[in-house]
Formats: sequence, structure tokens, C-alpha cells
Amino acid sequence: MKQHLKMKRLLSRSALMLTAASFLTLPLATSAFAGKEGVFLNDSVYFTLDKVTLSSGAEDGSLRFSLGLNNNGTTPVDFNNYGVKVMDTNGVSYTAKLSEKVNARVQAGEIGTFKFSSELPANLTPGQLKVDIFEWNYNTMHDVGALSVEAAMGEAGQSVIQQAAINLQEVDTTFADDAVVTAQLGNSYKVYKDGAWLVYTDLTLENLSNTTIKLPEALELNLQDAKGLTYGSQFISGSGQTLLPQQPVKTTIQTAVPASLEASGLSLLFSPKGQVKTTVLGSLNVAKSFVVGKIGDDTQYPDTDLEGLHITTSWAASSKQSDGLHLQANVTLTNKSDGIVTIPNLTGSFQALRSSVAVTSTDNAVRTSYLSPNETTTFRFSGILPAGLNSDALQLVVSEKKGAANSNTQSNAGNGTDTGTGSNSADTGNTSSTGNSNNTANSKTASLPVSITTLAGAGQGGEVSSYTSAENYTIGTPFKLTSNNLFDSNIDVSLVEIGMSENTDFGFKTVVAKYKLTNKGTTSLNLPDFQTDLTNAEGYTYSGARQSTVAKSIAPNTSYVLNYSYMVPGSETADKLALNLYDSNRLAIGSYKTAVQPVPETGDISMYPFSIAIKDYSVSATYSKDASYAYRLRLDLGVKRQEQVITDTNFSSLVFEVVDSEDRLLSTKAMSFTGQDKIMSGIQFIDFGSIKSEQLNDDVKINVYEVVTTPNGDAKRLVKTLIM
Repeated sequence: MKQHLKMKRLLSRSALMLTAASFLTLPLATSAFAGKEGVFLNDSVYFTLDKVTLSSGAEDGSLRFSLGLNNNGTTPVDFNNYGVKVMDTNGVSYTAKLSEKVNARVQAGEIGTFKFSSELPANLTPGQLKVDIFEWNYNTMHDVGALSVEAAMGEAGQSVIQQAAINLQEVDTTFADDAVVTAQLGNSYKVYKDGAWLVYTDLTLENLSNTTIKLPEALELNLQDAKGLTYGSQFISGSGQTLLPQQPVKTTIQTAVPASLEASGLSLLFSPKGQVKTTVLGSLNVAKSFVVGKIGDDTQYPDTDLEGLHITTSWAASSKQSDGLHLQANVTLTNKSDGIVTIPNLTGSFQALRSSVAVTSTDNAVRTSYLSPNETTTFRFSGILPAGLNSDALQLVVSEKKGAANSNTQSNAGNGTDTGTGSNSADTGNTSSTGNSNNTANSKTASLPVSITTLAGAGQGGEVSSYTSAENYTIGTPFKLTSNNLFDSNIDVSLVEIGMSENTDFGFKTVVAKYKLTNKGTTSLNLPDFQTDLTNAEGYTYSGARQSTVAKSIAPNTSYVLNYSYMVPGSETADKLALNLYDSNRLAIGSYKTAVQPVPETGDISMYPFSIAIKDYSVSATYSKDASYAYRLRLDLGVKRQEQVITDTNFSSLVFEVVDSEDRLLSTKAMSFTGQDKIMSGIQFIDFGSIKSEQLNDDVKINVYEVVTTPNGDAKRLVKTLIM
């Protein structure tokens, strides 16, 4: 670096012998400069400072600016009579080099624009710098005045950026002397992929010259750590693009590094091929570019083509089970712009920082290709890592699959000598070349990271519950399930009923949920064995028990109903629930907001797919020969089938319970929807026997329940109460 700085030379008068090829002149409009700081040669001629860019690299920086010579006089002004340098507050001066050839003579009534660049120490701030203008007088310099860098940047709303300026002529002498490319630093990500740790770094390249160029193969990029060890980097995205003048292009470089690599002190070095130890053309401080978010953080999506798109890991959970640590996460994209944005193709990967292990996950749910303003879409990722890992040391890496690019490209940087312990192997999914050979990465589909989130605190008791991240849901509509191997694509699943009743004898409540599975195909399909649970807004989770006996398959163009029951505490109101569905490996495939349906005081009884209307009822007491009494319930029913859904002997039954004023059970009677004594329309009688004489009174009621047999016993859902 010091050797390179010694090569800098002061601006000489010969450097200002300019041609007319690129001279920019404009009719002078004095009002356009009202309020702008100026250095006046006289009442009619003055200098202004525009388009100031202060860049800070790892070890050096640069200042680029345009000096405007405003000639409002009556005679031409020759800029060859003046010189420019950059000064700091300590009086140290820095060479200002003209970055393009222009005509030095500014005619009357015109503005001449002269572009300069200057290399500076990286630690200088705008307030410490000024552009000094002096006049040549027989080989001596006479100060004319100075312009404030801070004032010019403040007026344009600019700030110091992480950027390196590389003069390509110092890499390849066939380039013109104004062939300067800037590299602005974006985000960096450390990712475990294909058995190796890789650092991905986003760069924005801009061609400052007036002609189209491509980066030379002799330009080499390396990451250098605090110990001075270097690791060769290569472009894996955007490398072969032609750099048009003044048109920024986003690129991504990849570097294989050791697992122990620390971000602190990490720099990106630009140098001629094989000369990283002797010549550095530019450098960037990469250490501060590593971005790791937290659950719930909302950030701008790192793609200028998707401006206004925001990304957040809205929810994550981990649970240790017999086969490992199960991880789940929801990643939400939100369009906060005024226009329509394309939804990127995202994948997820759960990685362990200290264990060099990762598992990938995809969400192949069907979704639209675009997001309208204020719309959102959520990707769901899940995976299983070794059980010994702690979620506090885990991260979720979200990557975007890039489409195939033009294969007629060439690599712009190679793998320099790696003096550290890291491998220089390429990313096996993205490239098959190393060094400066043709970069085949762009002819394939690359997967590039766009965010990393720490999973510290993930779990059912975390700050963000599954209810918060669950999708809004309307009962009766098919679930939008994450792609999985459990559900055939021709099977639709929906929740058709959910109710709750209290078991006063045991001090808990029971929630019964009814699911409809529809076979849209042309052949019979196996009935999937999925798992479910309910999570309330506070994060408490209640596991679901499936009905004991079910059919093995679903015929084509038919539906089947499954019942699940959930035991919940007596204090549960169940007005805010997240219904979570899992596959056989306990991996989440969907989460939906719901609430139990209240028991209607009037109207029909709904026991999907049946609707039962109690047109009339009456209760009478009879005396038996064994000295016991009985109640007889007379029902006038109207039974309708709402939909053509298959019901068999496994379907739930209807149970009538007679209770007294203190809710003591006196007698029960069960009826089914199949068989000889099934419930049907018309007059039906139900007898409740073996009631003792002292239990007879006028304050008796009959509770009507839907009952489902589960491995944990019978689950009841109250559907009606008949008052005697």
C-alpha cells in the first residue's frame, strides 16, 4: 500500500493540456447557482464544486468531484492557467488528477466542467477536506480560494460511502488512462454450503469512463484477515456484464474461508494478478458489511430492482425430538412501494455456526408472481439438525435462486495465493472454474444469500408466537400447504368446524376440529396421516389427537371427514388460536389463524356434513315396574346432508345427556348417523332409564354432544342444550 502511494504525483501544468474531445459546456445560467458556494476570479468568473463523492476503503479512500468554471464574462478563460489540489485541516495536500480529457478553454457565457479524483487516507471526513484552487504564475502557485467538501456533499444529500476506485490501466496497459471503475460495498454473508464455509459479498461496480469496458482478467480480488492471510475471491454473479459508462451494475463475489474466520479486520483487496502482497489498487473494509438480523427485524430487500420490497423472518421455532432438533421459520416479503414488484424465488438453509452443519429447505407453495402495494407473501422453511445443537448458535440463511444468465461471459477475478487455512474450492452449485478462466457460473442457476437471521430465542415461548405469524384463514376454504411429500397435489384439506365444550368433572375443556379432505384426482389416494396442534396468542400449545379409526383411502371426486380433539385448560377462551399442521416428520406445512365457533342458541345443529333442525321436542317421565323412572324425549327432526361427503361407521355420534340443576349426570343415550337406528328426519323417541325417584325434578336439561372416539378417550363437542 505504501509503495503504491509513493507512485502518486502532483498535478502538473502539462496534465491540463486538454483536448476538445470530451469538453462539456453549457449556456451559463447564473440563477442555477444561487446559494452555491463559489470561488470568484472576478465579478463574472467563478468556480463551483459539484458531484462530490468521498469513498472510504480499508486502508485508503478517494475523493471524486467536478469543478465547474462559470464564465459569465465577455472573453474566454483558459483553465490551463489554474491548478487544483485537495487539502485537509492539518495543511496536508493531496494530488487531484484530471479523470478525463477536456478542452481547457471556456468560452464566454459557458460553463466548463472538469472531473477530478484524489487518493486520500481512509479516515478523513468531509468536514476535514476542501478543494483548493490556485493560479500558475511563472511556475509559482498563487492561491485563489477553496471550496468546502462538506458543504457540497450536504447540498446534494450525499454521505461517505464504502467504495474503492480502481484505475484499470494499472492492471492492463491497453486500457485508457481514464478507465476507472468504482466498487461499492454491499452486504456480506458467511454461509456453510456444499461442505465448505463461503463468504458472499455484494459489490456495485460503476464505469466512470466515457466508453464501454469489461474488467480485465488480470484484476484479482482477495479477502485478507487481521493476520494478513489472504483468500482468493471470484465473481459468481454479474461478472461478464459489459460495464456501460456511468451505469452501476450489481455483482457478487464468493470466497472460500476457514470455519474459524473472524469478520473483524477483514478487507477486500484489488490488485494485479499475483501481486496482492506487493501492489494494492484499492481496498474495502468488509468487516462492517456482515449483516445478521434478529427474528422480527424488517429490512429492505438487497436488490435495487426490487425497490420497496422488505424482508423479515417473522417467526421461528425449535423443538428437540427423538430424531433431532426440529426447526421452523416463516420469512415474509412485503411490498411497501407504490408499484408492483416481482416475488423472488427464495430458499432457506438452517446452519450451525460452530458445527459446520446445515440443512436446506424449500417452499414450493403455489403463489402469484407479483406483489401489489401493501401485499405480503410468506415462505415457510423447516429442517432437522442434530439434537445436540442449541438454537442460540443457529442461523437461518435465505437465498434467492437467480435465473440462468448469458453464458458468453468471462471471469473478472481469480483465486490469489491462499496463505491461510481456507479452501479455494468453488461453490459446487454455482461454478466449475477457478482462477481467471471463463466463469461458467453465470450459465447456471446461482443461489445467492439475501439475509441471515440468528435463531437465538426461537421457540414456543419466544417473543414472536406462531399465532402472530399464522395466516388469516376462513373456515371451509382449502389450506395453502407448504410443499411436502405427505399430501398428494390432488388432495385439498380444509377446516369445516371447530368447537369447544367444558368437562366440569375433570376441570378441562375439549376442542374438537373437523377436517374435510377432498380427492380432486381420477384415482383413489391414500388418506394422509398428518399431525396438528393449536397455539394460543400467549404461545401455549395443545397437541391434537386424531380419531381412533379412519378409512385407508379416498375415492376420486369424493370427500372424507376427519376429527381431531385437543385438551385445553379450563381458563382457555380459544378466541385466538393458530392451527398448525405437520407432516409425519413433525415438519410444519401450514399455520392458520382461527377461533372456536360458539354454540348457537337458536337455529339448526351443524355436524358437518349434516345439518339437524329440531322442529319440536318434549320430555315426559314414566314409571317402570322395577320401581325406577325414565325420561322419554320426543324429537321432531329435519336431517339434511350439506355436502356429498362420505360417512361410515367411523363417523362421530350424537350423544344426549340428561343432567340435573347441579350438572349431575342422570342418564345418557347415543345415536349414530349410520346403521339401523340412525338419526333421520321425522319423529324419534329417546328413552333415558334407571333414574331414581329422588332425581326427578322440573329443573332438568338435556345436553346434546357430538362425540369422537380418540386414543385418549371420547372427545365431546357441545352442539345444543334442550331445556325441559
